[in-house]
This record gives sequence, structure tokens and C-alpha cells, in this order.
Amino acid sequence: MMNRFAISALVFAALLLFIALQLAVPSVYFSILSAFDIPRAAQSFSDLDAVLQALRCAGQGVDVYVPNACMNGGNYNYSPFLLHFPMLDGLAGHLNLAGLGLGVLFIAALAVLPEPQSREEFLLRTLASVSASTAFAVERMNLDVLIFLFAVAGIWLVLRGGVAKLVGYVLFGSGAALKYYPVALLALLLREPPRRLALIVALLAFVGLGGVLRFSAGIQAVLAAIPHGPPFGNCFGAIDIPLGISLGIAALHGDDLRHLANIHMPLVLYGVYGAMILFTLWRGWVGTVRYCPALEKLDAKTQAYLIAGAALICACFFMAQNIDYRAIFLLLALPGAAMLDRPLAIAIVVLMWESFFRIATISVMPHLLGQAAGYSVVIMVWLAREVLWWWVVTRFLALLFLYARENLLRVPA
Repeated sequence: MMNRFAISALVFAALLLFIALQLAVPSVYFSILSAFDIPRAAQSFSDLDAVLQALRCAGQGVDVYVPNACMNGGNYNYSPFLLHFPMLDGLAGHLNLAGLGLGVLFIAALAVLPEPQSREEFLLRTLASVSASTAFAVERMNLDVLIFLFAVAGIWLVLRGGVAKLVGYVLFGSGAALKYYPVALLALLLREPPRRLALIVALLAFVGLGGVLRFSAGIQAVLAAIPHGPPFGNCFGAIDIPLGISLGIAALHGDDLRHLANIHMPLVLYGVYGAMILFTLWRGWVGTVRYCPALEKLDAKTQAYLIAGAALICACFFMAQNIDYRAIFLLLALPGAAMLDRPLAIAIVVLMWESFFRIATISVMPHLLGQAAGYSVVIMVWLAREVLWWWVVTRFLALLFLYARENLLRVPA
């Protein structure tokens, strides 16, 4: 068994190295970001800064859901719930301190995850923790880092039992209020006895319905403004393959691909998209046999983080197109995956480093093989990434289906 604190120590050392490079040799720092396909921003922690700016502008009466001068032409696309905490905009004057503070908490949270059980698991988890996806999340300090903290802390509290468990569920609900998809964390409610499960679900449904009614206008505005981009960059999601095919068809017809919002998938591709989802759900269901009865033999902590990570990633994958930093939720599932399914654990690490391999391919292959052959290799690398994401999600669905089945069919004590 390896010391989990060693992973946090190594990640903290990597953070210090990045800070030193940014201050002393910025050209090297930005070269590393480019190699990780992290677009250069005006400043570090730019996503956190944008949220704090939106809070300030909303406090001044600006409609932040549409592009506005107060936000330098940008717009707000997070939950309207967050706009009701105007006191947080005071952090804008201490952006670097707030960003570094969240970064340190993120690194500390890695030590809360289960102990590595072997040298191989320690290596895999260390590589994932210093990956391109993690660097992207911390460099931008997107709210997904805060959701990660809510997930880690919430699970820790749920496992404590008693009042702490209720606080953990409140953290899950708070995450859902901020970014919607963390509602998937409530899959852990299935651990509860039937009567308590029904009571908690009813209470959460009542609070959730009240929130939807209270913030309905803002929610509709946010959902309408959710951005999407080309599926070939630093993103993941179920839509990427059919959208990529659509863009290829549009390019053949001479359409201007700079206006992605105007590119619509042909009806037949929506059918293909639906068939892909149904096939994956079916493969996940029949794949439950792979993890039975091994899943039940995992200790409660490892199982809880595995299910939480799988639920979050599946929710993100099917709900929308996601920027690569959201792959940090794979870190939650990695300890359990390393114990149950070695290929799955390796695939998780590969996906978290995917942007580095893709950028290396784009930078080298066209020069090495020529434009036509080189970009054919680039397309194949992209397709391999997409297939790997679907494969990982299928394995996660199998774990979720098995977890749900075993808990729902559990005989009450």
C-alpha cells in the first residue's frame, strides 16, 4: 500500500513548478500550455474571474445572460443560483489568492481519496493527477474544481453517517444548484434504506422544484446560451462523433464552418446518434456481469468514489459537450477502476493526457508524412479518442447499473 499523501505532494510540487515557470520563464510556461491544448488566456484563473465579474455586473443590474460590455462582450452561462451571492464578487480583488486557495484545496482533496493499493495504481493516479486535464482545470480554475471539492467532501461526510451524511447530501444538492450535472451524485442515495431513500428523494425533489420555479427564467436563459464548439478540440461528449460527421458533410458542401451554431446535423445522423446511445446503454446493462460480485467486495469508500466518478462522467458525457477540464472527475473513479478493471484504469489516464498526444500528432505528422497522410493520422487519433470515451462510458454504465440493481434489490435489514 502506497501513501496517498505522496500523490498530493507530487501534484503540489508540479503546481509550484508551474508558478515558477510562469513568473520566471513565461515562454516555457505558455509552450507547455500549448502542448496540452490549453488556449492562452489574458490571465490565470480566467474562468473564476469571469464568474466573479458576472456577479459584480449582475449586482449593477446588467443582464449577464446576453453578451454585454460589463463582461467585455461575454455572457454568463452558469446557474442563476450563484448570482444571488453578490458578496462573493469581493474575491475579484484577490483573484490570485482565491485561485491558489482553491488549487491547494483541490490538491489536498486528492489525499482524501482511497490509499493506492500497489505501485502501479500509485503511478497511474500520479500521472492522472498531473495530467493535461488537471492542469487545464487548475489553470482556468473553472467551477468544476469546486464541484470536485463538493464531491470529495460530500462523499467523505456521507460515509461518516448521522448528521454528517445529511450535510454530504446538501453538498451534492449545492453542486447541482451550481452546474446541474452534479445531480448525478445523488446516485449514492441508493445506499439508503427504502424508507429513508423515499423521504430524502421527496425532500430533494421539493427543494429542487422550488429552485426551478424560482429561477426558471435564468435557467432557460442559461440553457439557451450553452456554447458548443468543434468536436475535434479539447472536449468530450456523446455528440462529438455525429457532430464531427456533420461538419465533414458541411465542409464538402462548402459551408462556412466558422459559424458552428448554424451547422445542424442531418436527420439521419440524429437517428445514428440515438442508436449509438441505445446500443451503449444495452452494452452497459449486459456488461454488469463483468463486475459482479467484485463491486460488492470493494470497501465502502472506494466503491462510493468509483460510483460518484462514473455517475458524474456519464452525466456530463450524455448531457452536453464538455471542455476537457471536466475530465478531472475521472480521478474519483480511478482508485476503484485500478482495483476492478486494469484496462479501464489505463484508459482513464490516457484520456486525461489525450490532448498532449493529439497536439503532438497534429504538430508532427503533417510535416513527417505530408498534408494528406498526416491529417489522415490526425483524424484517426481523434476517432480513437472518441471510441475510447464511449468504451469507458460503457464500462461506467455497467458499474452504475450493477450498483443500482444490487442496492434496489437489497433486502432491508
